[in-house]
Amino acid sequence: MAPKENTQWYDLYHEVVETGLCTGCTACIVACPFHVLGYEDYRPVQLQEDGVDRCAHGDKGCSLCTLACPRFRDWEREVDQHLFGKVRRPEEVIGHYHDIVLARATDPEVLAHGQDGGVVSALLIWGLERGEIDGVCTSKLSDERPWDCEPAVVTDRQGVLAAAGSRYTYSPNPLAMLKAAEMGLSNLALVGMGCQASAPGSMAARRVNKWAKKVKWTFGLLCSKSFTYDGLMVEIAQKELGLSLDEIVRVNIKGKLLFYTEDGRELTYGLKKSHRFTRPGCLHCPDFTAEHADISFGGLGQGEGWTLTIIRTDKGKDLWERAVADGVVEWRPGSEDPEAIDKLFKLAVKSRERWLPDSPWNAPAAVPAGEVATAEA
Repeated sequence: MAPKENTQWYDLYHEVVETGLCTGCTACIVACPFHVLGYEDYRPVQLQEDGVDRCAHGDKGCSLCTLACPRFRDWEREVDQHLFGKVRRPEEVIGHYHDIVLARATDPEVLAHGQDGGVVSALLIWGLERGEIDGVCTSKLSDERPWDCEPAVVTDRQGVLAAAGSRYTYSPNPLAMLKAAEMGLSNLALVGMGCQASAPGSMAARRVNKWAKKVKWTFGLLCSKSFTYDGLMVEIAQKELGLSLDEIVRVNIKGKLLFYTEDGRELTYGLKKSHRFTRPGCLHCPDFTAEHADISFGGLGQGEGWTLTIIRTDKGKDLWERAVADGVVEWRPGSEDPEAIDKLFKLAVKSRERWLPDSPWNAPAAVPAGEVATAEA
């Protein structure tokens, strides 16, 4: 349900943006019908001359930016209740889910282009070809800065494959919803990290229906943080590792930063050393596992070629079972990789500790992997 009092940009600015809780997901910008807000330095900014915290439309009663925001006030309980019919308990550190599996695409081309097991790409292509979705709001490599990324809308197999793979600088993927609307698309899949995957749920729970109804599938990506472009690509890749950005063909994180080059080299960089380049919007984000996605995906498996997949909502379970039946993906139980499951819960606990100190959602100690690898009833 929406906040009881009439909230607006002033409240969002002071409670979320100014305090550092803002992740820069851009849901507020998408929802604003008056084009009051823009995006600068990874966060929303006031574009008009009323002042950084003033909005004439908000003064007249518009509250859409606060309703869309997946970090405003009691956001987590509201989205949990809307998606799952119940509120997550503190000990449920990765959120609600039906099952955890290891999966990969069955199409060799998709598997080759995708990150880890290529499951996200496989499902998106399947959805587009079946007509269940007509566009995907995701990210692509920037046309302006090598190895930076930007929001994109893709509508076919080749577009999905071109956008496949992980980037570790930040793209505000929900912004692509504006482009999708201009293109006349209305059955969208949104792919994004936890901060972005909560946006459709927040919009739906608080009845920002114009945009909530457009998102049919929400795919979440496991994410502990992203980096500033200057930190990752300038300071680390170029200055410290001596790489030219033109020779990088892939970037990954497997307990450390991994840079792969076109001549077959693998260069590593310690994650602890990289912390100083963390994007500010990630510093207080509590959601490592994209808890409000229909399905969440990540590369925590100990072996290459498999995607750790968390099937969450009833919608996610339905589309997953149909995709498996169609032979689009193959899977095995998550319990076959207990180290990956254990790491999943430990990283979720670590992210939970970033949230407000007095929040009831700060998690207790991690639950042993053997106790959590089965699906909830």
